[in-house]
Amino acid sequence: MSMRVNNETKISIITASFNDLEGLIETSNSILQQTFPVEWIIIDGDSGSEFRQFLTNLNSGPHIIKWVSEIDLGLYDAMNKGFELSTGRILLFLNCGDTLADDTIIRKILDSHNAENWNWGVGLAVRLNENGVPHTVWEYLKPQLSGLALGTRTFCHQAIFYTREILERVTPYDIHNLAADHLVNIKAFKIAQPKMLPIVTTYFRDGGISSQRPFSAAMKDLRKIRIEENLLLGGFKVTDYIISLIVVQSLRVSNLVWRINQSLLQNTIFNKQQKRLPLVAKRQDRNVEKL
Repeated sequence: MSMRVNNETKISIITASFNDLEGLIETSNSILQQTFPVEWIIIDGDSGSEFRQFLTNLNSGPHIIKWVSEIDLGLYDAMNKGFELSTGRILLFLNCGDTLADDTIIRKILDSHNAENWNWGVGLAVRLNENGVPHTVWEYLKPQLSGLALGTRTFCHQAIFYTREILERVTPYDIHNLAADHLVNIKAFKIAQPKMLPIVTTYFRDGGISSQRPFSAAMKDLRKIRIEENLLLGGFKVTDYIISLIVVQSLRVSNLVWRINQSLLQNTIFNKQQKRLPLVAKRQDRNVEKL
């Protein structure tokens, strides 16, 4: 099979980066080992000479690499720049430090699109903790517009594959709204329901912009979006506000319960380990005596 890259088969991967060379190296290893060629576009927020040197020395192999390193206005500004530079038929925004699940993901995505001609597709994403250990699978196999608009069920943008046609209709990203990716997905959903892909496409780490924000701030941005997109819950601003308030409080309680359960689990594991320590020590002593 021909491996020639052209506008009919190309996937463009756009990576925004800033002062995270280690993360960019992880992402580059993931992308450049893909068995099908891609166009990779890195938009760096002027991270310095060492960063630019790494980009200059990248061995693209069969892939196409484009990069820009300059001061920008943040993540969504970088994503807009990347889209403007891209030429691919299908586009993925993969953050610095995020990786593709294996070296055949791009081939699988292209095969799926060629077979079903979807407008945009959403894969499964595995969330990693700060130590790189998987702890959650982000999935939403039966999406609803109401869930997106409310913010209780959203997509992981690192696992979304957009066709150029639909992305041109719903962008640019609003650089002043930290929920701009949700707004783009809501607009896209109103055009066509996404194809949900039952495969893990992406690994991403905790600590992104959205994970650092309080629920109330995120819900406030989403409420603005619902007003703009005429998706108010109950049809009125007052009922929308009340429902949003209830959701925020419910999420806070759920998060507290989850944290308590995690703490109890960790304590249980620790106590079990502590009980075993004297036995382990005695065994070690016996081993020393034998020596």
